[in-house]
Amino acid sequence: MTKEKIVDSVLDANRKQEIIAYLLLILTTIIWGFTWPLGRWLVSEEVGGDTIPPFMIAVIRYFLAVICFFFILRFKEGTLNWHFAKKNWKILSLMGLLSVTIYQAGYLIGELLTSASDASIMVATNAVWVIIISSAFLKTERFAWRKMVGSLLAFTAVVIVVGFSPNVNVENRILGDIMILLGAFAYATYTVISRFFLNKTREDTESYQPSSIWIMTWISLFGFLITTPIALAISPEFLIPATYLTIPPRIWIGISYLAFISTIGAYTFYLEGVKRLNASRAAIFQALVPLFGVLFSAIFLLEEFDVVVYPVALLLVILGIILVNLKKN
Repeated sequence: MTKEKIVDSVLDANRKQEIIAYLLLILTTIIWGFTWPLGRWLVSEEVGGDTIPPFMIAVIRYFLAVICFFFILRFKEGTLNWHFAKKNWKILSLMGLLSVTIYQAGYLIGELLTSASDASIMVATNAVWVIIISSAFLKTERFAWRKMVGSLLAFTAVVIVVGFSPNVNVENRILGDIMILLGAFAYATYTVISRFFLNKTREDTESYQPSSIWIMTWISLFGFLITTPIALAISPEFLIPATYLTIPPRIWIGISYLAFISTIGAYTFYLEGVKRLNASRAAIFQALVPLFGVLFSAIFLLEEFDVVVYPVALLLVILGIILVNLKKN
């Protein structure tokens, strides 16, 4: 085989990998986009019918997800490395508190109070919060002008949605939007702490280097352990096993989607996409999540779609996320 043919075959292989990565990442954003109308359908009796308390939805979701994560981790790495988790239980508990307990509270309670369209755009500010927090606390990050402009664009989108959203026939739109922003801020803080944790472990080259699936598995477990007593204190009737038999079938279907398709499936697709592309390029695909969130909310929940407010807000969010993730060549 000539040198030119070898080069061509390598380029073709790279193109195939990129195409697969794009398809996986687009599928991921579609799955995550659908969680917004699904979340409101689950928690709101007005929208979906009989339901259960938001925290119990989170507990059941992560109970199912944690079991799957441990099986996947054991299969992929051959060990759970629980000694390393025991050694770092404090920071893992903090990450679990932020990414599971507080984020799920913001997500589900926010969805109960505001529209799914508003929520899907609000949570997209997570990418901007990550940049601001990491620039303040991580030495490896610098708050460049692109990040400043991107942050301003994203916050402008938030102001537009809060001030001019057409979906006002909800229980408490302002409080719901605040809860969604709280969830986004909590998840952004978790993201920055996870970067700090990874940087710290890399300094000790002789120690175990945790993978993404290892971190997700253990923070999901710690988050589940923190959330469960809170949920049971709020809803003590779920201490009785028979209560779970009264949960409506639609709730089980929705939780199964959140646990298996959104948490396990989409996360796996995202990691595979990142592996074939790179983290910075893959992160930009997250800008599509609010787009699909708004579209699916209009289609499945019949929420109002303002032809000015949402397109402008979405454009600002997407531009903001692209700018904050933009890197110099």
